[in-house]
Amino acid sequence: MGENAYTSARDDAADLSSQERNRAWWERLPMTYEAWESADRGTTRDRVVAKFMEGNPWLSREYFTHFAGKDVLEVGCGAGPATVLFAQAGARVTAIDLTDAAVNMTRRHTEGLGVWVERMDAERMTFSEAKFDHVFSWGVLHHSANPEAAFGEVARVLRPGGTALVMVYNRASARYWIKGAIWLLLRGRIFKGDGFSTVQRFFTDGYFHRHFTPKELAKALSPLRVERISMTHMAGRMLPLIPRRLDEWAKRRWGWLLIAEVRR
Repeated sequence: MGENAYTSARDDAADLSSQERNRAWWERLPMTYEAWESADRGTTRDRVVAKFMEGNPWLSREYFTHFAGKDVLEVGCGAGPATVLFAQAGARVTAIDLTDAAVNMTRRHTEGLGVWVERMDAERMTFSEAKFDHVFSWGVLHHSANPEAAFGEVARVLRPGGTALVMVYNRASARYWIKGAIWLLLRGRIFKGDGFSTVQRFFTDGYFHRHFTPKELAKALSPLRVERISMTHMAGRMLPLIPRRLDEWAKRRWGWLLIAEVRR
């Protein structure tokens, strides 16, 4: 057995091929925005949307309204909160995920909204070229076995002039280095052969959890034109015991979430 929910899911997937390990991890622990350790990680449409928006203050409901009447693809829909928000705002939405767990939840949460949901590997999408006006992927593609292949697929399915919003984990973040140092030094993982990249498995979700610097992300997305890269963090405090305003300032410089706004 593993030492926590993350490593237990990893142990269960150890004998599979790389992307199948990835899928097995997320089948066991689908992203529902409920506590990872909870025995019941189920949710409802209203609850998952509320928790998604509360936890990700960089996003606003207004953002989703910009795509009314557009063909939108969500890559890695999880429990479907963003899919719901796009559909409610009037977009024609297609949602894909690597797992049956996510597909089933998203279908349930988008019932009556006219959303098309399918299980599909982001590294090998079956869509025709230039099919979508906008691709949205929030905290997903860094979990792929080969993120660059998935980025290439995003570029392929975007129409000329189309846009994408891609969030991945930031290797230049305070969380990456501070939590990594705690596990390596205070918990002794450095003496068992771990480094900053491998020790992430004890406290970061997913079988794979690649972290990018802004420069690395821009290069990986190079088939697309990167218009802006932002750093941010989840709603909770990033650094404890400092004033809220200072914490928000730190999030914009060393936050864990790296957001690329791109155009084809």
